[in-house]
Amino acid sequence: MGSSSIFLTPRALGVYAIIVILFFTVRQLGTTHATYGTAEWTSGKLSQIAGSAGPKTANSTLDFQEIVYISMPYRTDRQDAMALIAAQSGIKLNKMIAGVPSDAVHEKARPLTAHPKQDPKKPWLGVWRAHADAWRYIIDNNIQSALIMEDDVDWDVNVRDVFGQWNWQMKNNNSLAENKGHGPKGETCEYGCNWDIINMGQCIYSPHPKDKSHFTYHDANSPPIGSFTKPNTKEMVESWNYKPEDAGVRLVTPSYQPLCTMGYAMTQRGARRALYQIGGFLAMDNPIDWEFIEHMKAGRLLSYTVSPPLLVKWKVFGPGDTDNDYGFEYKADEKVDMTTGGGLSKGLLRSAREGLKVLDGTFHTWKEGE
Repeated sequence: MGSSSIFLTPRALGVYAIIVILFFTVRQLGTTHATYGTAEWTSGKLSQIAGSAGPKTANSTLDFQEIVYISMPYRTDRQDAMALIAAQSGIKLNKMIAGVPSDAVHEKARPLTAHPKQDPKKPWLGVWRAHADAWRYIIDNNIQSALIMEDDVDWDVNVRDVFGQWNWQMKNNNSLAENKGHGPKGETCEYGCNWDIINMGQCIYSPHPKDKSHFTYHDANSPPIGSFTKPNTKEMVESWNYKPEDAGVRLVTPSYQPLCTMGYAMTQRGARRALYQIGGFLAMDNPIDWEFIEHMKAGRLLSYTVSPPLLVKWKVFGPGDTDNDYGFEYKADEKVDMTTGGGLSKGLLRSAREGLKVLDGTFHTWKEGE
C-alpha cells in the first residue's frame, strides 16, 4: 500500500467531520440531565427532562432483582393473600422466607447483648432471625438488590407505576446522592448506584430534627396526606408543612428514624453490612428496626426513606392480625368481619387487597330448567 493512501480527500474529510460532530452531539444528548427546583416537582406536573426517557412502569419484580417476603410457615392464609394480590398486580414473588419463632433460636445462636439478664425469647428475636435469613439469602445467591416485605402488607393496584416513578426519581433526580445517584462514570443503576437500604414500608418516620435535606416529586397514585395513618400524616404536616388535603406528594430523605420493617430494599452490600452489624456477627440490643435506626444514624448503613410510604399494613380485625403474643384476646363479634377480606389499610389510592373484590360476583347465570 502506498504512503499516499493515509491521506483523505477534502470531500472525505468533510464527511468525516460531520460524522464526528453527530456522534458527540448524540452522546451529549444521551447523558445530559436538567435539574429542577422543589416547586416544579410538587406542582402536579412532571417536567420533561431533555435527553432522558421519562418514568416507565416497573417490571414484575418492581425493578429489583428479586422480591422476597417473610411469613410464618403456618400462616397459609397470609401466603394465599400475598399470592392473590401479587398475581392481580402483575408482580412476581421469588421467595418466601420462613418466619422464626423466638424460642426456635438456639441459645448458642442468640445475638449477645449488653443486657444479658433480659429475656432472650422476646418476640423480636424471631423477627430478627427471619429478616437475617432474608439478608443471608441475598448474600448466598449474590442478589444485587431485593425487596423484602412482611406478609401483611398492602400496596396500590398500580404499584408497578408507583415504583417505576420512584425508581426513575432515584436514578435521575436524587439531589441527596453523590453524582445524583449515578455511578462514578455516569452510569445509571436501579434506584441509584450507591445505597444499602431504601425504606418504603415504615409505620412511623421521624426525619432529622435539624437537617431537612430532601427532594420531592409528584406521584399521581399518592392519595391526600390526610388519608394516611395519623403518624404518617403528622410527619408530612409537621415536618414538611403539607396540608392534609395535599395529594400526589412523595418526599425522599436520608433515613434517620424509620420504624417498622413492612417493606424495605437491600443491595448485596447492604445485606452484608446488616448481617455483620446486626446480630449475625456483632451484638444487638434492640428489635431490628431500632437496630437499623442506630446504624443509620451512625452512618454505618447508607439509606433513604420515601414518605408517605408506598407499602402499608393491612389490618385484620380478628385473631389473624398479628403473630406476636401480647396477651390480647379477640372476642367474637357478629358485627365485625374477622376474615382477611374484612380488613383495611390506610394511605392507598386504590388498595390491591380491596381490589381483589373483582374476583367475586356472579359470573354464570343458569338457564331455566338447568
